[in-house]
Amino acid sequence: MATPVALPDGKQIGIDLLQAALGTSAYVVGELPEGSEFDRMLTERGGIVRILRIGGTAALRGWSDRSIIDRPRFSVDCYAPTKPALGAATRLALRVRGEWELFAGQSTADGIVTATTEETGPQDRPEEPNTGVRRVGMTLGMSVRPPRTTA
Repeated sequence: MATPVALPDGKQIGIDLLQAALGTSAYVVGELPEGSEFDRMLTERGGIVRILRIGGTAALRGWSDRSIIDRPRFSVDCYAPTKPALGAATRLALRVRGEWELFAGQSTADGIVTATTEETGPQDRPEEPNTGVRRVGMTLGMSVRPPRTTA
């Protein structure tokens, strides 16, 4: 009997690859921290990137078929303090966009990226007034396959 192959966790792949690419210039998270923890992380590194899966499709020919692929879509938000520069969130978003394009062919323990897409480029996503936080976001996607196994 063939061993089942599960869909890779595209969100975790995106978080891991983006954190590795950005290093200590920003935190990459799947869920925003709340309250003082958000403020601490924002000031500590100058930016937070949140990756939120908003859909996507999978091609499954059968659980034991190695040709399965997942095509997740993500809302990617880049947060930066509005001071000292209003453009910090935009610069972070442009860097994220550039790094995302380079993920094709890269892999993590969760899977292999075979392609990336950009549905909408960086755009303002205003926060509540007077929060001192700027948010710029975009919609990005990728195609991922299960990791290679040596069987």
